[in-house]
Amino acid sequence: MQTWAVIAQKGGQSKTTIATAFAVEAASEGAAVVILDADDRQGSALYWSERREADDVMVKDSSVAGLPLHVSRGRKSGKLDLIIIDTPANSKDIAMLAAEQADFVVIPVAPRGLDVHSVLQTIKQVQQAGTPFAVILTQVPYQGSEGKDARAGFIAKGVTMFDTELHFRKDFYRATPIGKTAAELDPDGKAAAELRSAYAEAKRLSGYANKPLSEIV
Repeated sequence: MQTWAVIAQKGGQSKTTIATAFAVEAASEGAAVVILDADDRQGSALYWSERREADDVMVKDSSVAGLPLHVSRGRKSGKLDLIIIDTPANSKDIAMLAAEQADFVVIPVAPRGLDVHSVLQTIKQVQQAGTPFAVILTQVPYQGSEGKDARAGFIAKGVTMFDTELHFRKDFYRATPIGKTAAELDPDGKAAAELRSAYAEAKRLSGYANKPLSEIV
């Protein structure tokens, strides 16, 4: 059982898109998954859940004070395979707490000047928590060198990067308001392929497995 946190101090970095997509992919593999929505301002994951027809992923509201308890109970229950924490923007306290509770942190960032600058503070926080993490580029333009330049900058700082990039695709933005993921909206689409690739990387980077190691070995 693992806990992943999706953290970015700036809004609009696709945190909920990633949290819900990874949760659905894990559930499709048979995992028991819960998303803890720690965003008391927007509650985007809860919004998504309220509009979702399938009951494969549970979403729970979690306050700052309640986050450690929710994670602890989930770990001890023996009934969960994966907890994903969806965090708010502009909240260093929640970000730090989520990083401390997590086994792995996903840091999404759009390759824009202010966004990249902001995420460097997030990286410092996660490093302080000592939790393994990786940065994933989101909303990458189809043309131009923004993605390439941002990647080069992070790599120069020794930051672990997802190889997969999430490009600026309409399926990402069409799916969330109707309680779906881009992979469900168009399973054969490019957005779906990117999400599945990113999820596979998250598993590899975190060492996550759906079944207990005793069942795999």
